[in-house]
Amino acid sequence: MMSTKELARLMVIKGAIDGAYTVTQAARKLGMSTRWVKRLKKAVREQGDGAVIHGNAGRHPANTTDEGIRKKILALKKSEPYQKANFTHFRELLEERKQIQISYTTLATMLKAAGIASPKTRRSAGERRTIRERRAKAGEL
Repeated sequence: MMSTKELARLMVIKGAIDGAYTVTQAARKLGMSTRWVKRLKKAVREQGDGAVIHGNAGRHPANTTDEGIRKKILALKKSEPYQKANFTHFRELLEERKQIQISYTTLATMLKAAGIASPKTRRSAGERRTIRERRAKAGEL
């Protein structure tokens, strides 16, 4: 399936092939170099309309986390023993107890996308920093 951008690109390239546009005009219209337009024209002639579609379209990244592992991690984080653990501690527990090795960034991105926030520690009222009172005279500490 072509995107609207790819369809527009195809129309301009076909126009260049048919002679409606020069290579320079097509390059300006598409915002690319004349050399690239020539390559696209050749590719469309040889391979057909699919030549304007990016080669990585529809592929998953090689470093993507498996869906099964993703679901397992989310289920574990929602379970009782791991709910209160922050992301770093949860990652260490996964490595220790479940032998699941995952980077902090990947884990944090995954959990945030699922709507899970890392719990933050809160200081009690007594631990908060107090502002010292001003001295009576200037220069006094």
